[in-house]
Amino acid sequence: MLARTNENREAFNRRWARVFAEVQDNFAQQTRLQQWRDRLFLSAPTGALTAQLQENAPLAQALITAEETLLTARQREAQRRIQVARWIVLIGMPMTAVIGMLFTLQLIRRLRQFTAPLLKATERVQSGDLSVRLPVAGNDEFSAIATHFNAMTEALDETQRSQASLRRTLETRVNNLVAATTAELHHLSRLGTFIQACATQEEAATVISSIAPTLFPDGGSVALLAESRNLLEPYVHWGDAPAPAPWQPSACWASRLGGPHSASVENHAPRCAHDHTTGATFCLPLSAQGETLGVLSIHTPDRRALDEKEELARRFADRLSIALANLRLQETLRHQSVRDPLTGLFNRRYIEETGARELARAQRQDQPVSALMLDIDHLKQFNDIHGHAVGDAVLRRLGSVLTHQFREEDIACRYGGEEFLVLLPGCAPSMAMERAESLREAVGCLLVAAPDTQGLTVTVSVGAASTAQGSGALAELISCADQALYAAKRAGRDCVKLYGES
Repeated sequence: MLARTNENREAFNRRWARVFAEVQDNFAQQTRLQQWRDRLFLSAPTGALTAQLQENAPLAQALITAEETLLTARQREAQRRIQVARWIVLIGMPMTAVIGMLFTLQLIRRLRQFTAPLLKATERVQSGDLSVRLPVAGNDEFSAIATHFNAMTEALDETQRSQASLRRTLETRVNNLVAATTAELHHLSRLGTFIQACATQEEAATVISSIAPTLFPDGGSVALLAESRNLLEPYVHWGDAPAPAPWQPSACWASRLGGPHSASVENHAPRCAHDHTTGATFCLPLSAQGETLGVLSIHTPDRRALDEKEELARRFADRLSIALANLRLQETLRHQSVRDPLTGLFNRRYIEETGARELARAQRQDQPVSALMLDIDHLKQFNDIHGHAVGDAVLRRLGSVLTHQFREEDIACRYGGEEFLVLLPGCAPSMAMERAESLREAVGCLLVAAPDTQGLTVTVSVGAASTAQGSGALAELISCADQALYAAKRAGRDCVKLYGES
């Protein structure tokens, strides 16, 4: 630097700049430092540098003195601040502890104020009371917890009310379903009970027409297969739908398929030809013991109602099939027990059972009962000459004449091989003779086909008797009519004789 080279000058300037920066907060020191630098770099003759330094020594000493003064002041200020900090620490720590204790006590108090209602609320919720709510005061975390707790209990309460409502609805539906099922089972049981007690299919039809509307109020029908097996005839019908006419089995898809068939607008299935309704229809074949009995048809307004009734219709069809099969079997057995298979007339067993009741009723009503005993003339010759097939044909034709010739209350039966007996309740002897003569003439008009002939004519001999003549018992009445028959045969046959007349 003394040589005043550029390198020394740059080093001096860097050091001076650092010192200048350190006193930038003191303007007087900056001024003195600037003067000292300016004076130091003034041009001077060689050898005058020492004098120049001595000349700037007071200014440099002033700089140093000022810095020492500032340093002393700073040391005193530092000592003061240290003392203040010491006092702050000595006083602040207890105050901090007290403040912390107060804050802790306040926090504990707030916790107790919040947790006590919270515990009681949770106990009430646990016991099932979801109407409990916590008070919300302020915007702190406890208020947020209370708000969420209240929202939770409200949601649980709403869920519980919804579940209670659903449970009540479900219980109502279950009770209604149980009641409906119980009622349906009761009606089905009554159907089976009453049909089993029926003696004829006509009585069964009355029972079905009275019970079926309670199970299927929208209507329906039952059609039974005729003895010819090629026609279904209406048996029972209920509801507003028109009564169906007789129809062939091919007119019903259930009969074709051998199983249930439903048709409605919703399922787009073909409708049976016998069904003339516009709603939904469910057809089920009625069968028992492998034999088809008929078809059950159930009508509903739409497919939904049909689905609700489908299972009931199946149970109804099962009960009805078994009941009708049993009734048909009973009628067959009863018919076989009281009917002659060749002529279709009642047999001797039936006349002996019912004849006594007819006579007793006539006696109570003070009315006569007449009996006609008739015999086919020369039936043995028909059998010997033309064969028993022709003889059987004669018996069948005579049975048909007897069925159409007399009233419904009259009782016609095949009494023996070629003998027939007719009971005429409420018929006096004169009327009995007229009826007998009409019968003889009707039989005389018969023409029975036989091989190698143009037809055989048939004649009968008839004997008549009446309780008005004094015959009170059935056996006595029949005996009198039989004696009159023998009188007609002795008179040359093909005539009518009244008991007691010569």
